Amino acid sequence: MNPLRTCIVGFGKIAAGYAKDPVMARHYRYTTHSQVLAAHPRFRWTAAVDPLADAQTAAAELSPGIVIASDAAKLTNAADVDVAVLATPPGPERTAALAAFPNLKAVLVEKPLGRNQAEVDAFLAACAKRGITVQVALWRRADPAFRALAAGDLSARIGKLQTAHALYGNGLRNNGVHLVDMIRMLCGDIAAVQATGPANTPAHLPIPGDIQVNAVLTLAGGAQVFMSALDFGAYREVGLDLWGDAGRLAILQEGLSIAHFSRAPNRAMSGEREIASDAPAFLPSTVGEAFWHLYDDLARALDTGTQPCSPAASAVASERVIDAIAESAQTGARKNL
Repeated sequence: MNPLRTCIVGFGKIAAGYAKDPVMARHYRYTTHSQVLAAHPRFRWTAAVDPLADAQTAAAELSPGIVIASDAAKLTNAADVDVAVLATPPGPERTAALAAFPNLKAVLVEKPLGRNQAEVDAFLAACAKRGITVQVALWRRADPAFRALAAGDLSARIGKLQTAHALYGNGLRNNGVHLVDMIRMLCGDIAAVQATGPANTPAHLPIPGDIQVNAVLTLAGGAQVFMSALDFGAYREVGLDLWGDAGRLAILQEGLSIAHFSRAPNRAMSGEREIASDAPAFLPSTVGEAFWHLYDDLARALDTGTQPCSPAASAVASERVIDAIAESAQTGARKNL
């Protein structure tokens, strides 16, 4: 099959910058869009768009020969682009960029889809009108280890979920979206949310106007997930600790560590049981190649005419949970979904 000709719109950290981090490179084979596009046989990187001169220079150095422009409308090969990777911050510029590519088949778009519902609706309406497939870069949806857990491995290991503790930082609309989407992927629909305190707005959050807030998420099955915000100035974590009636599973170090703890005879009382939290069995982590699988899945979806693994409708559902948490923090009331 002919490679899918691809343009990266927005050439910042997630497009290329993270690849310069030597510590990240020890654990993640693919940390950026440019790394995947340089190697994946189903895609051909043909163009890059960014208004900053330094970003244009970086793109030219990484892939000599691609067409580079300060604006998508100025690309000389825009009509040849099959896939646009939208790695810009959320905003109306994403919808505007679509118009530059008359023969676009798909977009791979970073989360969140928009800063508000109007922006999300406008972007998705523009894609739907032209039949453009949307894959949202919620990479856990493509990760083999997470997909296996969602397909039944989680319930086989821990039984029925009783409770969970979830951790995030760097903003509700940033890593909070990843966390909520992971919860939905592994644990099912979220029926209601209740913020457990007022929102705070640290100055260092990557998305302007974003907030941090703690909340209780009530799942459709009745279990509750206690979601807590961390100060990434102290340390990073986007994690989920799941306690079932037959075991425990902890996803920590942002997915690099997946530990299963079995149920065992209680060491302090006769006839009782415990979770052997001091004897974890570690599952193989595959997050280092999750970005590759995200692209692989998009190619499969285009080949077969089926939905990608992280479609717009699913991402919208996760972002509506985020909106509900923000509303609950503002009003103090429980929000049903």
